[in-house]
Amino acid sequence: MSTSNAIFYYRNERKKEGAFTEEEFIQLIQKEIIEPEDEIWILDMKEWMKLKDSIYAFYLNTAE
Repeated sequence: MSTSNAIFYYRNERKKEGAFTEEEFIQLIQKEIIEPEDEIWILDMKEWMKLKDSIYAFYLNTAE
């Protein structure tokens, strides 16, 4: 994990995890480790937001 680019975090009912690089973060979303209802935070954000409400929702698996 690169510390200089590791600025992404997520949390859910079970845990808070981070810091991740953007590449690592996207992989976690694509592997469904981070779920739509989980909250994410990126360095310089004022508040946590749900993944499904962020621009990173683009990476969610929408296949039924």
